[in-house]
Amino acid sequence: MNYGVINESSKIEDRASLSPSGVSFLVEKGHSVYFQAGAGIKAGYSNEDFVSLGAELVFTKEEVFGRSDTVLNISPLNEEECRLARNDQILFGFHHLAVSHRDIVKELLKKSVTMIGYEIIQEDNEDLPFIESLSEVAGQLCHVIAGHNLQTTHGGRGLVIGGVVSVPPATAVIIGSTILARSAIKAMLGAGAHTIALGRYMDKLRELEEMSSGRLATLMASNFNLARMSAIADILIGAVLRPGKRAPLMITRDMVRNMKKGSIIIDLSIDQGGCVETSRLTTLEQPTYVEEGVIHYCVPNITSTVSRTSSKVLSNLVIPYLLQIGELGIDKALKANKALARGVYMHKQKVVKKNIGERFGFDYING
Repeated sequence: MNYGVINESSKIEDRASLSPSGVSFLVEKGHSVYFQAGAGIKAGYSNEDFVSLGAELVFTKEEVFGRSDTVLNISPLNEEECRLARNDQILFGFHHLAVSHRDIVKELLKKSVTMIGYEIIQEDNEDLPFIESLSEVAGQLCHVIAGHNLQTTHGGRGLVIGGVVSVPPATAVIIGSTILARSAIKAMLGAGAHTIALGRYMDKLRELEEMSSGRLATLMASNFNLARMSAIADILIGAVLRPGKRAPLMITRDMVRNMKKGSIIIDLSIDQGGCVETSRLTTLEQPTYVEEGVIHYCVPNITSTVSRTSSKVLSNLVIPYLLQIGELGIDKALKANKALARGVYMHKQKVVKKNIGERFGFDYING
């Protein structure tokens, strides 16, 4: 099978969809990899790193799409890339169709592509391998982001997260009980913050409390508790996840208005629309803005700041699926691998996810 890796269209996307090691796995099994020049540069990989392991270097996105049966990227496809997609092509990436545009979905349906979203590949035990692995990375970055933006010179409250003798630590409030929330909690506890988690499931909150050996305070995520805890937060982290769906709004504008001036919101749910009413997309070039006196950090591809680590993680995760597709073909692979099948947004001119079909007004089948 022919696999292709495109250079990301987003200027602020630094990750690569395959590492050189990933290329070697595919080539050793007799597959071809067409790699667009420069696609690994921002992750610290030269073109030669890929060519030396068997990839064929090409110089345009058109050539990658034209020669590949399966195309890998990370950021959601833009309109130009959708036009380049060939009939019956397989497209892997973070597609986030729940917050996409109808015209893009319509264009891809016409071409009968098989669109597989990393964000909705799900194991039988409900684990989301791509989301959860990158969530571990994203969560670890929270204390770095918070510590930086809480500094007086960046408009923050002028706090050290862990406090010092005679001065108490900052208060970090995490909303959610996913892997993403768990990683953020570990980071905040590790930085010495007074840490509080709010979730909607007792069993998940119990797991979080046990993980922290009792250092974590937990509450049910009622509107009453969300309002109380956001008001005392120096750091508020939104870590709510609903696979393939828009994130629910948990923090209202009124709650943000009542937060401490110079506190920070890190909305890790932003790539699914955000869980804070005042959140809007930002970029790594301009990651923050101030709304209601509160700093907002709403970067969807936060793990791009550690692009080499993240590229390795993504490559390691996707390679087994690519090898299975290469061995069996897409139809048999989808029948054999339920996790992969759950990651399909569309296949053979059909939307396979109910929420996507209903949102855009397309016929759908529940795959």
